Amino acid sequence: MIGRIRNATQPGDGAIEESLMGVKTMNFKAAISTNTKAENAVAELCDSVSGVKPDLAMLFVSPHFEDECDEILAGILEKTNAHNLIGCTGDGIIGPTREVEHAPAVALWTAELPGVRVMPFVLDIEDVKQFETDEDWTDRVCATPEQKPSFVVLPEPFTFGPAVEYSLQTIDRIFSGGRVVGGLASAGQKPGENRMFLNDQVMRQGMVGVSLSGDVAIESVVSQGCRPIGEPLVVTKSDQNVIQELRGRPAMEVLQSIFRNADAYDQALMQAGGIHVGSAIAESESQIPQNEFLIRNLMGVVENTGIAVAALVKTGQTIQFHVRDSKSADQEMKSLVKNRVNDMKSPPSGGLLFTCNGRGSHMFGAPNHDIGIVNEAAENCEVAGFFAAGEIGPVGNRTFIHGFTSSLILFRKP
Repeated sequence: MIGRIRNATQPGDGAIEESLMGVKTMNFKAAISTNTKAENAVAELCDSVSGVKPDLAMLFVSPHFEDECDEILAGILEKTNAHNLIGCTGDGIIGPTREVEHAPAVALWTAELPGVRVMPFVLDIEDVKQFETDEDWTDRVCATPEQKPSFVVLPEPFTFGPAVEYSLQTIDRIFSGGRVVGGLASAGQKPGENRMFLNDQVMRQGMVGVSLSGDVAIESVVSQGCRPIGEPLVVTKSDQNVIQELRGRPAMEVLQSIFRNADAYDQALMQAGGIHVGSAIAESESQIPQNEFLIRNLMGVVENTGIAVAALVKTGQTIQFHVRDSKSADQEMKSLVKNRVNDMKSPPSGGLLFTCNGRGSHMFGAPNHDIGIVNEAAENCEVAGFFAAGEIGPVGNRTFIHGFTSSLILFRKP
């Protein structure tokens, strides 16, 4: 299945020349509406983003409007004349300064991207099954490795879920060096309830996405909300997803030792089920950056001595136990976003935020946590997004699906 492309944007017709001459620059605007009438919400959003001639628009809609998505999409396209648009429905919607949870909301993000090749696409699970060559993939996503594209992807979990991880691995392999960020649609409880947007089409299955290459620098931040306890440990014996030994000792014995040496607060977290296993992306037992552990759930004890993890574990792999709570998640995200923005050679002017539907006020006790951190670290950066059923973003040089994570993509001048 392939979606119809209205007017995919490619550098040309003077776009790059005008950008270099200073005639055109990147321009972003984001808006959110909580108006309960679809027509009024569209008018409010489009008024808020006026002045931008979007090469790319992103649309995020709460489930309260599931029967009015066609009307909303048509109105947005008519009023903005966006060349390309993708989006989906989400359980919670994120605007430039606030997060709306479990209430009617629509967010619109628009980007004027001179000199940038913008190519939307859609994948169906049957497509993935039938693809045999790398060319099948490059043809569908309308990009080549030489263009060094980055991607924003929005999968529908019920119809495309089994293919998400394989698709991310394949995109990483073919388009090495790019960024892949996104989130799984989260408004539905069963197949057919989510909506996916590709230009003027409303779909209920597959994965919509867009490739971006050319005159733009794209950065990503993945905050998994955990902090390490103990020290990095090498797995010396394992079986599938079960860690049997760590440094030659029974895994459960090592974990019990870490528990005894932890302070009372961390012990309480561990007893409450807040302990997780981080697998090091770099296979080294020392000098591993905290944000280069892939966090997975600890599932339980196996035969009194082993521990089961929600991922395959190999002998020789380095792991470290982690704990997660609101304080840890807050501190980690603040540090990661602030450091990334400070390291940029030019400030970001646009961004997309995909945060777990288990975060928000449920985790932090108050609304607007994640967007507040982004706004504090990146002033004048126009951001929108949604609460996802799984967050997509890189750890190290590989892209993963995460949980309880905030995945952010930032756009700036090269």
